[in-house]
Amino acid sequence: MAKALAPVIAALAWMLAAAIGLTYLGFPLALLAVARLAPPRPWHKVEAADSPRPPLCVLISAYNEEAHLAGKLESVLRAAAVYENPVRIMVADDGSSDTTLAIAQRFTGQGVEVLALPRGGKAAALNRLAMLADGDVLVLTDADPLFADDTLVRLTQPFADPAVGAVAGNVVMAGRHGALGRAAGIFRQYESALRVAEDRLFGVVSADGGIYAIRRELMPQVPPDGTDDFHISTAAPMAGRRIAFAPHAKVLEQPMASGRKDLRRRIRITVRGLTALWRRRALMNPRRTGWYAPALFMHKVARRLSPLLLLPVLALSLALAANGSLLWGAVAAAILSLALLALIGWLAEGRIPRLLSIPYVLGLHLFGLGAGVVLFCLGRRFATWTPHKAVPS
Repeated sequence: MAKALAPVIAALAWMLAAAIGLTYLGFPLALLAVARLAPPRPWHKVEAADSPRPPLCVLISAYNEEAHLAGKLESVLRAAAVYENPVRIMVADDGSSDTTLAIAQRFTGQGVEVLALPRGGKAAALNRLAMLADGDVLVLTDADPLFADDTLVRLTQPFADPAVGAVAGNVVMAGRHGALGRAAGIFRQYESALRVAEDRLFGVVSADGGIYAIRRELMPQVPPDGTDDFHISTAAPMAGRRIAFAPHAKVLEQPMASGRKDLRRRIRITVRGLTALWRRRALMNPRRTGWYAPALFMHKVARRLSPLLLLPVLALSLALAANGSLLWGAVAAAILSLALLALIGWLAEGRIPRLLSIPYVLGLHLFGLGAGVVLFCLGRRFATWTPHKAVPS
C-alpha cells in the first residue's frame, strides 16, 4: 500500500468503526444517560398505583405448539382469574399437523374459545381473531411464553394514560443453560433497560411478540410478510399515541434449542422486520414523531446494517496492519476471531466454554442480521414458516 494512501484508508476505517460504535455503544449509552434526567413512569415502579382494568381479549395464534400450549393456557387462565374484570381468551390453530388443536379444545370448558383454521400463516390467524374480538384492549402473545399471575394486571396499567396506545410487556428467560441461554438472558436485560429509558422519554420503538397489548380501535390488518408484533404495536405511533413499556408485566420464555435454529430465526426476523419497517417508514419522519424517529432508525435500521460494515472494516484493517499499524492489526484479529468462534461454535456448540459464549452468540447474531439484510435487498420474503422452538425444560 502506498504511504500516501494510508491516511485516506485510516480515515475511512475510523468513519466506519465510528458508525458501528455509535450504533451499538454510543446511542444506547446516550439514551440511558438522558433518560435518567426524566422521571420514571408510574408503571415502572414495583408498587405501581392501582389503575382501571379495561375488558380484555387475549389472542393466541398457534402452529404445532403441542409442547407448549397446555402450560401456556394454564398460565393465562391463572392471570385472568386475578384480573377482576372480563378476560376473553381466544386461540386460533393455524392448521397444525400435531395435537395442538386437540390440546386447545381441552380448555373450552374453562372458557377458552378455539378456532380451527386451515394453514394460512400467523398474520391470517391474527386477522381472523381480531375480527371476532371484543373488549377495550387486545392482548397478543406467542403460544410458548408463560404468564406470571399478575401479568395482565401489570400490562394494562399504562392504559390509564390516554396518550398510550399500546403497551410492550417484558419477556424474560426462564433458564440460562448453555451458551444461547446465557446470551439470551443478558440480551433481554439489556433490551429491558433500553425500553425503560425509551419509555421515560418518548415511548418504546415497538413491542416483542411474547407479550404486548393495544387498544382495540387501533388494531390494524396484519400483512403476511412482515413481523406482526412490530406492525401491530407501531399502529399506536401511527395514530399519534405512545407505546409504553410495562417492565413488571412478565412472561417466561425458553431460549432457542441451538445456535443453528437461532441463526435461521434471526435471518427470517430480519427480512420480515425490514419488510414491516418499509411499510411504516413514515414513522422515521421526525416532523411527525419527534425523537421517536431517530430511535426507530437506530434500533431497526442501523442495528441491522452495521454488521455489513464489518467486512470493509476488516479489509481496511488488514491493509493498515500490513502497513505497520498495530491498532488496526488488533481490530482485524478481533473481527476474524469473532467469525472463527462463530464457525467453531456452529460445528461444536455444546463445547463452547462459558467465557466465550457471549462472543459466540454475538458472532451468530451479527451474521444473521447481515444475511437478512442481503436477502431483503435481493427480494426474499417470508410469509409462512414452521417455527423452531425450544422444548420446555
